Amino acid sequence: MIISNLKTLAVVGSAIAVYSGSYSFAHATETKTVKQLQTNISEVSVLNKNQQKSSAQPTVGTIKELVTGDLMCYVTLLDEKNLERRVGASFEICAKEKTFLNKKVRLTYGNARINDCQSIEPCGKTRIETIVTKMEIVGSSQAKNSANTRTITNGQWTVTIGNINSWSGVNGTGNLTYRGCDSQGKCINLTGGKMTCRQGICTMTWNNKDYKYNIQQAMGNPDRPSSASSTILTVRQGSKVILTARGFKTVGS
Repeated sequence: MIISNLKTLAVVGSAIAVYSGSYSFAHATETKTVKQLQTNISEVSVLNKNQQKSSAQPTVGTIKELVTGDLMCYVTLLDEKNLERRVGASFEICAKEKTFLNKKVRLTYGNARINDCQSIEPCGKTRIETIVTKMEIVGSSQAKNSANTRTITNGQWTVTIGNINSWSGVNGTGNLTYRGCDSQGKCINLTGGKMTCRQGICTMTWNNKDYKYNIQQAMGNPDRPSSASSTILTVRQGSKVILTARGFKTVGS
């Protein structure tokens, strides 16, 4: 009789354990789903808030200052009411300081993920911000074309970088062109170049079979002005560096 009762209790206990386990799993799944839903709702809320904010941001203004920060480019401008405004922008904008400074420009905004860490070191946290992703000089197609192409030379190598405006400000994108010529007039033309800007340095990369062409240059800011003399051209064949060139000057400047 005692053994029979013990068996009955064991069966009941097992059933309770199974039910409890199922409930815990269902509860954990539901909690995870709710948290994910809350995250999605929060992200959409931030996007909507940024979209509302962007409608109040200036779309035309005269650029007074461009400063490269740890998280983004910071733009100071005078809007059409002659009021001083400050907006965030992609690093590409600061890289073109000489092109835009003291010019009247048209600004285009977009949402971007910005590092949300306490230091400049990556921590995996980001936030969504509405920043300037494109800037065009008002009524100056010549200046616009000039900003889209750049030629540098050090006497031995002459390189023309084209279609620069194809880079939207998102790292690892773009369709830049490359024409590199040596002092003997032998040239190579490449397309499909990508640009990446981090911590004040912009790198443009082109691939040609086993060869990789990199042009690295500092972005313009008050502490480290953008200059062709800081530009480095590197050519690799596989993992081997076969050319490193420095001492460039901008043609026509």
